[in-house]
Amino acid sequence: MNCVMTIPNTIHFIFGMDEQFGGKPFSYIHYLAVRSALAVNKPDQVVLHYGFEPRSEWWEAVKPYVILDRVTPPSKIFGKPLRHFAHRSDILRLEIMRCEGGIYLDMDVFCVRSLAPLRAHNLVMGIEPNQGLCNAVILAEPNAPFINLWVESYREFDQELWNYHSVYVPYRLAQAYPHLINVVDEYTFFFPMYDDPLSPLLWRSYLPPSSRLLGAWSDIQCSVRHRDLGVPIRRLPYLHHVFWTSAAYYRRLRQSFCLHLWESAWWELYLRDLRPDTMRFSYGLFRKLVDEILPDETKAR
Repeated sequence: MNCVMTIPNTIHFIFGMDEQFGGKPFSYIHYLAVRSALAVNKPDQVVLHYGFEPRSEWWEAVKPYVILDRVTPPSKIFGKPLRHFAHRSDILRLEIMRCEGGIYLDMDVFCVRSLAPLRAHNLVMGIEPNQGLCNAVILAEPNAPFINLWVESYREFDQELWNYHSVYVPYRLAQAYPHLINVVDEYTFFFPMYDDPLSPLLWRSYLPPSSRLLGAWSDIQCSVRHRDLGVPIRRLPYLHHVFWTSAAYYRRLRQSFCLHLWESAWWELYLRDLRPDTMRFSYGLFRKLVDEILPDETKAR
């Protein structure tokens, strides 16, 4: 029996909510995000909503794959100013999901498996451990009741609370209205987390025992810091990952629907200088993933 798909097979990206692009110009990693979304999901269309148009070779390279939609970045919500580009993006994605529905992906999300099995739900979001429900990936039918409730919550918007409305509030709403949302675990969209002890394996071929132990200690500290916030705390930190081989880590990665590359944490470390020539000499798991998902990309370059 075929499932009835309630969520449109349209993928939405957002970029350029301020003139400086948040200090992160349109780069190779953003191009790969679009290419992977197309290759894996076979969408009816990919729409890239942008406020300020970037100037880069990768912006030009991505144009044949997307429908460009120039928008005016939201400046207010219920009369409250939106001064940061990230908060403007938060509001814009909710407006898009409410009006059009579909699949929203942040520009640092690399697709690994087709999201089609999840499109039979009314709305889908994934857990970001120790934080809430991360809005980097949202699947929603048009005019989903959950999205409407989420938008209404912005009547109490406080720009000083950085990710309160974008991550914690949807978690709180999911607890109050579980029938309006399908919540998936952190492995579905957000593995590995930026503080995962073995996440450097995405970029390196080997991680010495000392680095594994240091990563485990950082993971414990993160869990302790967030233990009283009332958000989905990990039952145990990712300590068991310390004992995984690179092959086991990759098998788990391949079972996820998406790989979130945590641009805010990894831009300077890994993403800013990522280019085809640097990828060519990389032996990390991300290079292996790109080889499998976009073989034409790596062979061509």
